[in-house]
Amino acid sequence: MNSFTGHIIFSRVFVILLIGLFLIGPSLIFSGDYTADFLNIGVGARAAGMGGAFCSISDDISSFYWNPAGVAWLRKPVFGGMYGSQFGSFDNPLGSYHYLGAALPLPGSGVIGINWVRLSVNDIPVFSELAGDDFWDRLRNRSLRPTGDAEGYINDTEDAFFFSFALMNEFSLDLGWEYHEVAVKMPIGINIKWIQQSLGKHEAKCIGVDIGTILQFPLNDFFQSERFGTLNVGLNIQDITETSLKWDTEHADPIPVNYRIGISYLHEIKWIHSKILVSYDHTTRWRGEKNVGIELQCMNTFNLRSGFHQGKFTGGAGIKFWKICIDYAFLSHDLDSLHRISFSFTP
Repeated sequence: MNSFTGHIIFSRVFVILLIGLFLIGPSLIFSGDYTADFLNIGVGARAAGMGGAFCSISDDISSFYWNPAGVAWLRKPVFGGMYGSQFGSFDNPLGSYHYLGAALPLPGSGVIGINWVRLSVNDIPVFSELAGDDFWDRLRNRSLRPTGDAEGYINDTEDAFFFSFALMNEFSLDLGWEYHEVAVKMPIGINIKWIQQSLGKHEAKCIGVDIGTILQFPLNDFFQSERFGTLNVGLNIQDITETSLKWDTEHADPIPVNYRIGISYLHEIKWIHSKILVSYDHTTRWRGEKNVGIELQCMNTFNLRSGFHQGKFTGGAGIKFWKICIDYAFLSHDLDSLHRISFSFTP
């Protein structure tokens, strides 16, 4: 069996597995909503500026989060990271959110990646339990009423380590005798992730698994014309193993399965040497979430982005120079504005 045939067989088995999980998974979707919620924030300023509609694009160092299959697009070693403030000012946030990671191509068509995501919140006030038997006791007896003074402070630290593997598959799609064969790319990928949380004196840990795939369909080849672009469809199934965060108190918090489905279209505007990318994502966690995004790529140097994440406006920009990419994103929120800045470096 040659490597091409092996890739095709592996891809078919992988797709069958995805379909099976898609059919049996809905019963698990609402098993819990907010466990390890820091992993729902999103990774990478580029994706954030596009409203988080990145599942079918997933072609940069943040791919491990949006769709592990996208790690296969990284054909050179890449290092990257992000810093974001969680409310408060950028230099003095109430919480900090960041990640660091790297991807390394293997001989052949495989790519591996390792990434670290962290959310930390310090100086969380702890208050004593309410005195008295009920509200009426506290209403009648002033000494039973809380003073509003904290008895102490604790820290919350949440970490996730992602170990990713992705494989690129390429094949020709025969559409029949009236059409030409179309060269299709279908990367597939998997995450093995270690999640841990420290809250005050207590700790929790678990292992989770994500799998994903992307189908890239060149419309120019299909229509035999340069006026059309490239269509991508992506699927990422997160926490397919019914992940459960287990505390040292013997309590366990389930992490619900999440289906992230996306579609995107890339069109080249030759007369201004630019490209326009539009995308849409739908997720099932939190009873469903719809995100849209758009990116204007100017001469492969400067990018402008906008989108809507859960109905809230997002925007951003990016610049490429030498071997470095720097991206910034702004996210509107009911509580406060959020900011993200990320970078990637290709040696």
